[in-house]
Amino acid sequence: MSTNFRIRKIKMTEKNSKIISLISLGCPKNLVDAEMMLGFLKQEGFSFSANPQEADVVIVNTCGFVEDSKTESINKILEMAELKKTARCKVLVATGCLTQRYARQLEAELPEIDAFVGLGEFDRIGRILREGEGHQGEGDRLFINQHPESKTPSDLSSFTTRRQILPDPDLPRVLSTPGHFSYVKISEGCSHRCSFCIIPHIRGDLKSRRIASIVREVQQGLGKGVREFNLIAQDLNEYGKDLRDGTNLTGLLKELDQIKGDFWIRPLYMYPLEFTDGLVAVLRNSGHLVKYVDMPLQHINARVMRSMKRGSPARYVRQILGKLKKAIPEIAIRTTFIVGYPGETKAEFDELYQFVKEYEFHHVGVFRYSPEEDTLAAALPGQIAPEEKDERFHRLMSLQQGISLKKNKRLVGKALPALLECISEEKPGYLEARLGIQAPEIDGITYVKASQGMRVGDFCEVKIVEAAEYDLVGE
Repeated sequence: MSTNFRIRKIKMTEKNSKIISLISLGCPKNLVDAEMMLGFLKQEGFSFSANPQEADVVIVNTCGFVEDSKTESINKILEMAELKKTARCKVLVATGCLTQRYARQLEAELPEIDAFVGLGEFDRIGRILREGEGHQGEGDRLFINQHPESKTPSDLSSFTTRRQILPDPDLPRVLSTPGHFSYVKISEGCSHRCSFCIIPHIRGDLKSRRIASIVREVQQGLGKGVREFNLIAQDLNEYGKDLRDGTNLTGLLKELDQIKGDFWIRPLYMYPLEFTDGLVAVLRNSGHLVKYVDMPLQHINARVMRSMKRGSPARYVRQILGKLKKAIPEIAIRTTFIVGYPGETKAEFDELYQFVKEYEFHHVGVFRYSPEEDTLAAALPGQIAPEEKDERFHRLMSLQQGISLKKNKRLVGKALPALLECISEEKPGYLEARLGIQAPEIDGITYVKASQGMRVGDFCEVKIVEAAEYDLVGE
């Protein structure tokens, strides 16, 4: 049910509290929400500062996905709360996944927060601040949130968020990324029910945008100088299934590829299911799609994957990887794995280790399993000791470092297109750039010797002259 809780009356006048500083934590999907918040706030007449010390209102857009991210969010809230004592901050607002998931607990444990705003209500922040919307009495705190239909771990299918705010070119938004790349959220929520994942509980079921809306966003971005569009969702391959009219990722990519201009399209977070021959063909033949796939696999052992409720049998995953490598030999595949999942035996981990060694992924992220409340896996027997998780984590990461170095060394001497990112602070006289096989913020970078005429946001051809485990040097 959707509930408006009590709240201290917060009213910003023309004389006070017009400058806002917004700190967004977590994934790019959360960042898009933050950019939309900024857009709605701008419409309400607020201005912004990147420095919280200068702000009348500080908003922390939290992440609540795993234990580390929850801890980071709470620490950031407490850090910003100190500004109410030492700086000009008058109001502290918490938004995002942590607020959506733990609003009642936060209300009790963090009196420093003046307003709690859920995922389906962030477009109201400006009105909340201006008018004290939801006020029910002096001395109370504003609590605007939505709670899931059910909190029963065995009934995750009923978890939903009644209101989901999708980006659209007609809605306000302020990009916070560098001007040459942006994130394009094509859907919200997720209809999968992986046993370890809390996302459907927090963000609700799948809700897809219309293709025309996404095409217009890319066209408008091109007009503003954006050169790389990173498509994001909980699962790109699931896109369109809720619309029940034949809309799918293959059709979307074909439409985007028809847009004229010099730009990249990068697909991020592609679940192994729904990897049709048509989708592989689009990835192979597109003039705009980079030859890069981010496919979180989580494991390869059949028993573990069944317990995770991944929906993709191990043999199917191997078939998809083989199909991609055969169709697109140069493709870079990023993936993520979970180690220390409940009941994972040493033999099952060794199978995962050998799988990573065999397939030689370009990029691998490894997570230690974190038991999350309201997920099926949290109640499973055979929880792995933290020290064992650490040992498996380091073994797998060490293996991947060697693989990454080998793959990067194969690029030495090759000339490849790159997108110039910024002037390097770590390497004077160089610019930082990214190849098509390097996604922003999660993969390595390519240092390029600066020369006259090079401009941030431009494409250029780079000859690779040096390789390390994650980064490259070119000229």
